[in-house]
Amino acid sequence: MNTSQTSPFEALVELDARISRYAFGLPEKQTQVESWSGLGFTLNNQQFALQVGEVTAILPVPSTTPLPGVQPWAKGISNVRGRLLPIIDLGEFLGQARDSGKSANRIMIVEQGEVSVGLIVDEVQGMVHFSTSQFTDAVPDHLFDEVKPFTVGHYQQEKDYMVFNTQLLVNDPRFLKAAIA
Repeated sequence: MNTSQTSPFEALVELDARISRYAFGLPEKQTQVESWSGLGFTLNNQQFALQVGEVTAILPVPSTTPLPGVQPWAKGISNVRGRLLPIIDLGEFLGQARDSGKSANRIMIVEQGEVSVGLIVDEVQGMVHFSTSQFTDAVPDHLFDEVKPFTVGHYQQEKDYMVFNTQLLVNDPRFLKAAIA
C-alpha cells in the first residue's frame, strides 16, 4: 500500500478487505430449548414421571407395621429416617396387581403440603429429561383407567412417559379415606 497515492478512505477499504479474508464468522445463534426434568418410574409395565421436586427420597421398601381396619393398599406405617410414614402400594390403590416380591420395588417419599407418604412402585429409573415440545396434555388411551385422573399428559421419546401428579393423588377422597367403612 502506497500511502502517498491512496486516500485515507481507500486505505481503510483495503485494510477492511484484508481483515475480512482472514476473519472468522460470528458463532451460530444457539437456541435455548426449554426442558422438563422428572423422576421416571414403572407401574404395571407403564412408564411414568413426576416432577423432581415432588419426591424427597427413594428407598428400598421398608418393613411396615400393619394397621387394622384400613384398605388393603395401605400397607401400614414405617419409621423412615425418624418419621412415621404411611406406606401405600400405588399399584394396588389403582387396582393393578403387582409382584410385591420384586427386588426392584422402591418407595418414593412424597410430600404435598402437610401430607407425607411413601408410595410403593415397581421400579424407579432415575432422572428423565424432556424438551417441553415433546409434551402432550392428552392422556393416551392405552393407559389403565384408574390412573388417568392422576395423569396430566405425557412426554413422547423412545418410550411414552405419563406425567403423574401427586397433588391430585393426595387430594383424592379415596386416597384420603384409607379406613375401611
